[in-house]
Amino acid sequence: MKHHTVQDKYLAQWKKDGTPNHLNIYFIPTNKIQTGNTKTPAFWKEDYNILKDEESTSYLPEDVTAVIDTKGIEAIKNIDVINKTILTGEQRSYISFYVVLQYLRTPRFREETDKMIAEQTKFLMRKDIDSVDKVSLSKESLLGETPKNDRDREAIEKINGMTEREINEEFFNLLHSENFGVKLNTSGHSKILLKADKHAKDFFKIQWTFLIAPKDTSFITSDNPCFTISPTKLMNGLLSPKSTVVFPLRPDVCIYAKPAIKNQTEYFARVDKSQVRSINKLILSNSYECVVAKDEAQLKNLTNSFDYKNHRKSRDVSVSEFGDYVMFNIE
Repeated sequence: MKHHTVQDKYLAQWKKDGTPNHLNIYFIPTNKIQTGNTKTPAFWKEDYNILKDEESTSYLPEDVTAVIDTKGIEAIKNIDVINKTILTGEQRSYISFYVVLQYLRTPRFREETDKMIAEQTKFLMRKDIDSVDKVSLSKESLLGETPKNDRDREAIEKINGMTEREINEEFFNLLHSENFGVKLNTSGHSKILLKADKHAKDFFKIQWTFLIAPKDTSFITSDNPCFTISPTKLMNGLLSPKSTVVFPLRPDVCIYAKPAIKNQTEYFARVDKSQVRSINKLILSNSYECVVAKDEAQLKNLTNSFDYKNHRKSRDVSVSEFGDYVMFNIE
């Protein structure tokens, strides 16, 4: 099953004029601009939000995203930048859900979530298991596990030829090596999407500004279109009081939201061409692997001097210790 990480109807807003769904796409790994479309694999992943061992073809997170995608894009298309009409409560609710979901569903967010879980798990396990004598794996129980793939079968075959002491020593050495890592499985990540309603309620209550691009230019978008920026390395999550949420909703409209200001207001602000370019640079730097623009010349100009070789697809986790206090931070 194909699962869109960025909605195809959202991307279609950036299609080339006169074409059904063709897009100007800059692919960062290859440093090339190519013609793609809303179905390009960069914007979807197979079996991305589904429990693979379920017989059912329906899975709740996918049902949730389908509803939000439909209602959200309708509300986005109805944003009136000419009359600067304030949204209805229903429209604001749909866009709140849409913004939050788009932040949570991308490969970049998954990578950062896995990095955070890995660092926290390694730190705590290494602190608790500081000698091999504290490892108590049972050979019998390990051999009783049902292998799910070839890798599992190879591991069980190896374990079968080891003593229990050797098994515990190998695990201890792995735990304290650079090769040790953990991450959420597909269903674990999918369940995060079910928390969108709580975050959406909080996003609904904050101040939004709709930035309006002039007619001779437009905002670009990317495979990670919703992101946050912060003046500090700390507290830079979706609803952090230090953050600003940036999300190009349409080529002519970009939402610029302040979680710290909880007054549930909406403003419309016209920006000039240089300001649009500055925001587009932010969109490019916070993308995962590609960006999309309506105008190919604009895309060439924006990416011409881009340092694609040093582009970070996702942020890293820093671990800081202050006495007994340990802080894990994405930065």
